[in-house]
Amino acid sequence: MFRAELIGLVTTTATKVTAAVAVVGLIVTQLAFVTLMPALADGEIGPGLDALGSDFPVLDLASRAVQLDALNPLGASMGSGSIGVALLAITLLGVLAGTSDDRYGGIVGAVLASPKRFRIVVAKAGAVALVGAALGVVLALVSLVTLVITLAATGTPFVLGLPDLAARFGLGVLAVIALSVLGLAVGLIVRTQLAGVLTMIAILILEPVVVSSIQLISGGIVPVWTQFLPVALAQGVIHGGTDGLGPIVVILALVALTAALTAAASAALSRRDI
Repeated sequence: MFRAELIGLVTTTATKVTAAVAVVGLIVTQLAFVTLMPALADGEIGPGLDALGSDFPVLDLASRAVQLDALNPLGASMGSGSIGVALLAITLLGVLAGTSDDRYGGIVGAVLASPKRFRIVVAKAGAVALVGAALGVVLALVSLVTLVITLAATGTPFVLGLPDLAARFGLGVLAVIALSVLGLAVGLIVRTQLAGVLTMIAILILEPVVVSSIQLISGGIVPVWTQFLPVALAQGVIHGGTDGLGPIVVILALVALTAALTAAASAALSRRDI
């Protein structure tokens, strides 16, 4: 069953399109982070830093921290809850994988082949996780190549070592896998494709809105629970923790959230009339 799910996933147009959108979106995001923002801060283009204001981030591409931030398969960002095209495409890949069977009737054959429906969810989750891992590796390589080319063009030294690269690649792939499986769970729970896509987009968009609103109301204080939201957890995993949570905690929290939603999807599918 896993093989059938994997073949069905990698041969569909939706998977190829979402993967391509993720790669293109990441390239645009990374170019903006490593070329456009430093150029604006230096006054090479635009009105200059004085006109942009003191809040405009000034990035030192020669620093280890900035180079690590640029190695992000979800797209480099200045906030833990921010979303980008790559992140959106990754989650929608899972949503489309979870809703395609209902749309085209494939779920009937899957249930006949395996009456125990939790096995269907496990097979789908395994297939999505494997595709997500492959996509995560591609996105990590894209972010690395973009950074290296930019540094070479500007004469800036590459200061990251092999342990830095290995850790960032591994954590980035883990985050991509978790987000794609989360999307699958949402798709299985919501069932219909349009509703699944809209629900996933709403979740991703509302997270930074809610966090920003709470921060504004509380005078800049952000509750700890906001760091357990999906996007914040994924970014926290990639960055090796957040301000209040260590790396092990955010990894376990993201895995637990993914497992909980997958279990909820399995329960929903078990009760559903096919």
